[in-house]
Amino acid sequence: MKKRFSKYTKLGGLWLKSFEKKDKKNYPLISVIMPNYKSTNLEKSIKSVLNQTYKNVELILVDGDSGKKTIQILKKYNNKIDFWLSEKDKGMWDAWNKGLKLARGRFVGIVDSTNKLYPDAMKILSNYIKKNQNFDFVCGTVKKDGRIYGGFNPEKITIKFNIIPSSVVGFFIKRSSLRKVGYLNLKYKIQADYDLLYRMIVKHNLKGINSSGKEVFGDLGDSGFSKKHNFRKTLFNEIIIRNDNGQNKLVLLYIIVGRCLRKIFNILFGL
Repeated sequence: MKKRFSKYTKLGGLWLKSFEKKDKKNYPLISVIMPNYKSTNLEKSIKSVLNQTYKNVELILVDGDSGKKTIQILKKYNNKIDFWLSEKDKGMWDAWNKGLKLARGRFVGIVDSTNKLYPDAMKILSNYIKKNQNFDFVCGTVKKDGRIYGGFNPEKITIKFNIIPSSVVGFFIKRSSLRKVGYLNLKYKIQADYDLLYRMIVKHNLKGINSSGKEVFGDLGDSGFSKKHNFRKTLFNEIIIRNDNGQNKLVLLYIIVGRCLRKIFNILFGL
């Protein structure tokens, strides 16, 4: 077991003690990937995963070399976290990929170290997994800035990316389906999760299902890496992603003109 992780210098967790949870027919293993870089909310986020009412959950924490204080926190949970590592990386998407490739669950999702999972989140997810065998992913309802967001609108992906509430906390994909699609493209510094979503729905025709409005998976907290960038940068990056994926050039022009006009309108009228 230890030889499997010999490339990492700072690591820990139950896997190193040869304890690995198993996927069972009526008790699916769910993998939660927690990327972290100097989050002040890290321990609360860890506890929100460990305190799930559904217990067949493996937590894989990927830290970007945050320092001694973070290592102390991780070592504190050595007997509860399934696997953790700490090393310099190429950014958030690289951390996501590391965790996704290590995951062993039937379904896998991202819960950032600024997020909070509600206690019954994985129980709700497991019920969807057991009752619906023919879908590839679940879009769980989430809370952001005090508001509840839910639903799944794949038919709108041609003109907008935000067709699901969030790619963290509420989004979980079948691991076998993720392997078919591929992982996050590090070429995109922002919105790499949207590129993955586009490939999933448009190129691979994966099928998803959403939880009800009352089945809230958790709170996004301070998430929203891509949203922290300005209008011009996010629009330019979106067009590159869409063009790389072969979207119709006339549709791309429509998106550019439409977004710019709406931006101007909002500025003029203070919306």
